[in-house]
Amino acid sequence: MTAKESRTLQGTLIRIGQGLLVLIVATTFSLLALWQWDRAEGHQELEAELNRIATSAPASLLSIHRPQIALDGEDANRMVTTSGRYLDGYLAKGQEEGDYEIALLEVKESAPRAAILVAREIVEASVTNVPIDREVELLARLLPSQREDRDPDSRVSGEGLARIDSALLVERLQDQNLALYDGYLLLQSEKIDGVESDLNLIPDSIAEPTIPGYYWQHLSYVVIWSLMAVLTLYLPFYQRKRNRLVS
Repeated sequence: MTAKESRTLQGTLIRIGQGLLVLIVATTFSLLALWQWDRAEGHQELEAELNRIATSAPASLLSIHRPQIALDGEDANRMVTTSGRYLDGYLAKGQEEGDYEIALLEVKESAPRAAILVAREIVEASVTNVPIDREVELLARLLPSQREDRDPDSRVSGEGLARIDSALLVERLQDQNLALYDGYLLLQSEKIDGVESDLNLIPDSIAEPTIPGYYWQHLSYVVIWSLMAVLTLYLPFYQRKRNRLVS
């Protein structure tokens, strides 16, 4: 092989290598754009599903949930009805709308005997007034337990609840034969002995989507990664055109 042929072959291999590198980088950017597009679509689908669940007809708590079993994601945000009697009351400070009165409701006809936390109302004086041992009927939204402490100081003082989570009551229950439900109820209405309660209800809400970020944020990344892919493919042609103009 002559020196000229060797240089020609070497140049060809370099151009092939550069072309493959460009294709790899452009493909990577394209895949990132497609990934962000999937995340955006996932946001839309999840929000639609949450809205469908949140607006569905109320179901009996006993028909969709069981004590000592993790709350199914498909049942979170459901509107439920239940009845029973309050066993105790707690204060949950530092919540989104202020300090909440939390009641522990023994669910009627639950097998085994079990109780669930009820976010009952907003309190102004940091004092609970739960009607203990009274028969109550509730309409409420079933929500997942809170995972982050809202009032860490309550762990030190031993008073109140650091977050709305039945796991915090396991060692505090006097009745060790009482099982606990995962999740909690966000009260919508309450009747005591058939009479509607006059409460400062907590505003209704649903659990947030679990996909990080926001819909428009993911779409903006789709645009960015797509532009990067286009620029990566265009730059070699631009560089070649520029070299011809210079020469």
